[in-house]
Amino acid sequence: MAVAGVCVAGLLCGPVCAADRFVSAVVSTHPVAYYRLDSTSGKSEVGSTTYQASGGVTSADRGVAGSHFARLNGQDGYILTTQAGGVASAASIMAWINLEGLPSEEHHFFYVAGESENGDDLDLQLENDNVFRFYTASGGNLDFTPPLATLVHEWHMIAATVDTETHVRTIYWDGKVVASDKAGGIGNKKSTFTIGASTVFAGRFLKGGIEEVALWDYALSAREVASIWAAGKPKPTSRASKRPPAGRGPLATTAEVEAWDSSGPIKLKPEEQIALMFLTAIQEIESDCQSQRKGACTYDQVVGRMRFDPKADPNYTYTLAASGMAWEAHATAKRPGLDGFYFSSGGVLTTDAYYSTSGTASAMDKELVDRSIAGDSFMR
Repeated sequence: MAVAGVCVAGLLCGPVCAADRFVSAVVSTHPVAYYRLDSTSGKSEVGSTTYQASGGVTSADRGVAGSHFARLNGQDGYILTTQAGGVASAASIMAWINLEGLPSEEHHFFYVAGESENGDDLDLQLENDNVFRFYTASGGNLDFTPPLATLVHEWHMIAATVDTETHVRTIYWDGKVVASDKAGGIGNKKSTFTIGASTVFAGRFLKGGIEEVALWDYALSAREVASIWAAGKPKPTSRASKRPPAGRGPLATTAEVEAWDSSGPIKLKPEEQIALMFLTAIQEIESDCQSQRKGACTYDQVVGRMRFDPKADPNYTYTLAASGMAWEAHATAKRPGLDGFYFSSGGVLTTDAYYSTSGTASAMDKELVDRSIAGDSFMR
């Protein structure tokens, strides 16, 4: 079974765990509406509004902050919501986008999101000169030119805020302020909130992926935007530093295994990657036991669902203790120079993970804040 990723902060659920952190970060700022767009129709994460895709919109996987996102065809696809107005003297709009082309090539504007109205705009869009513009009144706008080299086929978070009392408008790109002015705008927006196209200004169909779209009735602070970005930003692995597959010997695998502590990425030896794959398989199986059997599984029950017996690993000894809903597992190094690992779950479908350079780890050691296993799993 291939897995896209693993999250230490909760149940072994790959990108879902990272998504949970991101959703919590957004919801904690109290948006008026928040649409994850993980299907072609659904409900806001807050409040009672809903959304529905229209035209060429499909649901695709491998989004930045969740398993699915909306892919718009750039011709007639967009998202219509039941959110209308909700904005008095201030507003904020946020969206994650992954463009599949440029307006300059498609020869029309790419609308991100907003509440379009003639003479009382609240619109965030990318125009034919490949410049983002944020309209908050009639005609006047704040603009930002993104770096074109990274604009297409990469996920970015764009946010825009306006406060008509302080007159401050701001655009944020990947969590940072990139444009600001004091041109203000008009308050009391009343029109329908749309995503990927405007129902007032025709033909502005975004081409590419979009998800995690939110609307606030106040101007987010720079700290709040940075916090949201930090909760959902892509992992700090570049193509140049991509780790080689972990497989070798009897435990052959093509998986790419990575881990992070509070300081950043950890350099993992191939033997350590194998140890993390075994413990991760244990976590996957135990999470199924917790949710389906309402209790942690024994060592024999867990091993029976693995592709390999942990005893086949010449570099680590594995132990598993289970009681009620709780379990804990160790990967103890058999020789110096290898890190030890410890996973534990208190029975609430969450797992904590730790490592130690001594070869034996416990809850007193360094915590792993995130993990990723791509391409393979030791679970059957």
